[in-house]
Formats: sequence, structure tokens, C-alpha cells
Amino acid sequence: MKGSFHPTNALQLEADAVIIGSGAGGASVADALTSAGLSIIMLEEGKHIPPSSASPIAIEAFSAAWRGGGITAAIGRPSITYAEGRCVGGGTEINSGITQRADSDLIDQWRSLNKIENFTPDELAPYYERAEAAVNASLTPGPHGRATDILRQGGEALGWKVSELKRAQRGCKGANRCSYVCPNGAKQSMSVTLLQKAMDCGMRLLAQTRVDKIRIEKDRATEVLAQSRDTSGQAVPVRVKADLVFVCAGAIQTPALLRRSGLRERIGNTLRLHPTIKATALFNEPVDAHQSRLPLTAITEFMPEQRIGGSVFTPAVFGLSLAEDWTNRGDLMRDWRFCGSYYGMIRPRGVGSVRPIPSSNEPLVTFKLAPEDWIALSQVLTRLGQAMFAAGARKVFPSISGHEGWTSPDQVHEFWNKPLPKGATNLMTIHLFSSCPPGEHRDVCAVDSYGRVRGIENLFIADGSLIPEAPGVNPQMTIMALAFRAAEAALCHSARERAGSATRERN
Repeated sequence: MKGSFHPTNALQLEADAVIIGSGAGGASVADALTSAGLSIIMLEEGKHIPPSSASPIAIEAFSAAWRGGGITAAIGRPSITYAEGRCVGGGTEINSGITQRADSDLIDQWRSLNKIENFTPDELAPYYERAEAAVNASLTPGPHGRATDILRQGGEALGWKVSELKRAQRGCKGANRCSYVCPNGAKQSMSVTLLQKAMDCGMRLLAQTRVDKIRIEKDRATEVLAQSRDTSGQAVPVRVKADLVFVCAGAIQTPALLRRSGLRERIGNTLRLHPTIKATALFNEPVDAHQSRLPLTAITEFMPEQRIGGSVFTPAVFGLSLAEDWTNRGDLMRDWRFCGSYYGMIRPRGVGSVRPIPSSNEPLVTFKLAPEDWIALSQVLTRLGQAMFAAGARKVFPSISGHEGWTSPDQVHEFWNKPLPKGATNLMTIHLFSSCPPGEHRDVCAVDSYGRVRGIENLFIADGSLIPEAPGVNPQMTIMALAFRAAEAALCHSARERAGSATRERN
């Protein structure tokens, strides 16, 4: 990738701005700042993985691009497995590229709840449009395959709204390796769109560079301290001084870094995510989900509170999902061509937290589901089961260890009005947000309405941490929209600072 490099000796760098993290938020900030003519240094903890070197083998792909190889969890009862990208391009390299806007009513609720300035659907629309244009958000030409048809048939048979999904794509070839890093560059992730554009404008990107701390002096971020890796893997100290500092490391790593840097007030106290429960559906006819793209429709009848969709399916990924209850589900591997993997996710009322652990690279992440979340999970799982049988499933296995599976639509109602078994339910998520919410409600909000950390003149956040609550949809477009907005605000704030400084010097 043009513009990226590995240091060979200790570095002390200076720029107009430093951006920590290269995912949807960081890349959007880079686009805005380089377009304004600023010199930028970007620091990314993970590797750069070119499409040509993306591995088709699950364990290698996860090890290369996913934090912890995909094995990370928020502690709670039950623990919730979550995914974070750790590579150039961040989560956009391992997600499905689905592009959705947050619900307008939710945006209005967030504005009122957190007292966020200039935060209406109309005011956010230009930023959403910019994000969608950057990744060529578009519908995928058909045919989409049986895995997609199952969701459409099931939802329509029940009279529910079913929506076709736009994705960040340009000439998708249906390799079905979105979570492995796209092998042909067709998925319009940040590494092939905004990051390359920013580097063409002169941005310098240091991959395999972990930021340890941001030095704060007299209400300003004065220096970013990091450890990079040279070509032989040896640690190289890196120090970066900049007028603007953007933390875009994601809803987990951003609050952890800020807390390591001594900033704790309302930081990392309000983590939200989309608790997600999966189900495996077994059909009489082959689904062959591995031969087509992930399901490109979703049941949206119950949004934004609940959403039903389909997962990436390969034999390896399917085997990993069965491993949570291999004793009872392992035999399904023999029928893998007849299976599909689907999920239901909810907007929770529960809240989590992020805390750094001394002498550890990974923070402690906790999340506690509220009682009403358990009922919502029971309902979305019931609806998921209904849809699968309406589409012709022979048997449906909910992601509950020890559960024998349902063989008829009548059985799926067993949990409708009662919580799922806490000790046996397996939950996961790929959507994380809200750990540093914006607004002028100072008792709640970690940053101001535009992402600036309170009390620190030149320190901004621009990633999923800024989404005020769980949006009920894939968050990438909202992350990018809020990052563009934060970058514009930072440019205006910096200009006012420079003008004030010039006035004081003249006087």
C-alpha cells in the first residue's frame, strides 16, 4: 500500500494531526483532514493485508485480521463473544459491508436524551450521503442464492417486511470471504477506498504500531507514545506530536487508551452492543450457502428493536459455530450442505464497561443484559424459528447448549414469554458502540456534541464510541457519518484556536 511504512529506528514525528486507528472512523477523518490540506500520520496496531495475500483458510484469516483470532468476550452471564478487526482498515476488512442508516426516530431520541447540538436526521443526511458514496453503497445483482431466498421466503410467508441490503461493493464476485478480508478488493473497505485516497494525498501510515499512551499537559494532548515493529518484528519506539489528535480505535480500544492516558470521567462506562443469537436451520434440499454470498436480505418488520438476518457460511465457519455444543451438534457437519446459519439481534437496555488492565494489552470488557433484554432475545429467537420453518426447514437448532432442536413451528414458542436459559445460551456480537457518548448532558456524555473530549482542547474521538446507543442496524455508515462530522468540527475548532492565538500575539 502506497504511503505505509515500517520504521527501522526510533522515530519522533510531527504532523498537523495524528489519527489512532484505521477503521471506518479513522479513515473518514483522514479523508476529511487530507482534503483540507493537513499533514497526517496514522497509527494502526494491526498489519496491512493486501487482497492478493488474504488467506482462504479460516484460522489463518482470523489470526491475521481479527483481534485475538476472533476469540474475545465481554464478561457477564452469559459472556458475549465479540469481534474486532485488527488490521489496516479495521472492522471494515472483516465485516459484511452492509450499509444502513440509523432510524430517524432514534436519532431524534438521542439528540433529546444527550442534548446533542445540530443532530437531526436532516443535519446528518449529508454525512451519510458522503459515507455511502465513499464505499459505493449499492444493491447486489442477482441471483443471490438459496441462503438469501430462505430469509425472503420465510419473512414473506409470515407477512413480515423483508428488505434487500445495500453493501459497500464494486464488482463483488461472490467469493463469500467477507470476514476473511476480500480476496479481490471488490468489497469497498477502508483499505481500498478512503485510506488509499488519503495516502495519495500524502498521509503516512504506520502499521503494526500500538499506541500506549497520549500525553496530556495543560489541557492539551501534546504527544502520542507508541511502539511499532520493524520488518524483523523488533519493537521500535515512536513519538508523534500534532496539533490535533483523533482517537479512532473502536468502542473497546478507544476508552481503554483514554483511561491509560489518565482520562476517566464518563469514559468507557456505557458500552452498548447488539446481543445476537444464532440458529442453524436444516433443510431437505441442499442450501449450499458456501457457494453464494452471505444472505443479502433481512427481516426488518421489527426494527429497530429486533432484526433477523443471515451469516457468512463456509464449512470452517460452520464447524466453529457447532463447536459451542459439539457433543449435540457435531453430527450436523455431515449435512452441512443442507444447512444455513441465521441470527436475530436486539437493541439492548443493558450496559457494559471497558477498563484497562495493568500490564495487559487487552482491557476488561463487561456487559450485563437487562431483564427485558432476555425477553427480547426470546422473542427474536422465536421469530427466527418461525421464519425458518415458513421457508421449509426440517429442523432448527437454536444456539442453546444441550437443546435438542425444534422439529415443527409449534415448538418455537417455548421461550416466547420467558427468558432463555442463562447458563446455556450462546450469544455473540460484531457491533460495538456507545462507550464515549456525545452531547451536552455532562452527567452522561464523555465528549461534547462533536466528539471533543471535555477539558482537552485538541483531542477528539471519531469511531463507534460516539454512537449514543445501539442503532439496531449495522453501524458502519453511522460511524463514518459521525467521523466526518467530528473532523469538520475539529477543523473549525482548530481554526478558531489559531485565530485566537494570532489575536493574542498581536495584542
